[in-house]
Amino acid sequence: MEAVLKVKSGVDVFLRWFCIALFAALVLLVVWQVFVRQVLHSGSPWSEAAGRIVFIWQGLIGAAYVIGEKDDVAIDFLVRRVPQKFAKAVEILAHLIVAAFAGVILVYGGSGIVMDRWADTVQLLPVTEGVLYLVLPITGALILFYEVVSILQTITAEKLEVADPNEMDIDDIVEEGL
Repeated sequence: MEAVLKVKSGVDVFLRWFCIALFAALVLLVVWQVFVRQVLHSGSPWSEAAGRIVFIWQGLIGAAYVIGEKDDVAIDFLVRRVPQKFAKAVEILAHLIVAAFAGVILVYGGSGIVMDRWADTVQLLPVTEGVLYLVLPITGALILFYEVVSILQTITAEKLEVADPNEMDIDDIVEEGL
């Protein structure tokens, strides 16, 4: 398990910096576009197209990173409502549902879209639509990786921390964003 957590830590660091780089690129593209429109009174259509692609990549890769950090809106409401003896099973089921979505929709479906669109060019940019859609299977693979790690952590955990359902109120749920 220690080796898996080291790999996860490395993936976390890479994704964190990758998202920062994508965000910086997005800011530069938007600033360039505003400069060209407001100062030069011209248009820069390539920067708008590039900005859209960078925004999509940053959003999806960022979502995978957030899932890996367990900062996403998780299905832990049910885990907190079941008796302790069922908490692990419900937690694992929640991770399996997310993993199934990532595997079927993002990896399998995304790979199909990538293959279908690989030769189609993006207007104004020297890339194909396949490159744009490549983020789908990449994100799916990252989410699958993080969900497998989460399942392993749940299995190896001695006891899940589960709140007493009688002590929960709506303010706690709202505060956590659920």
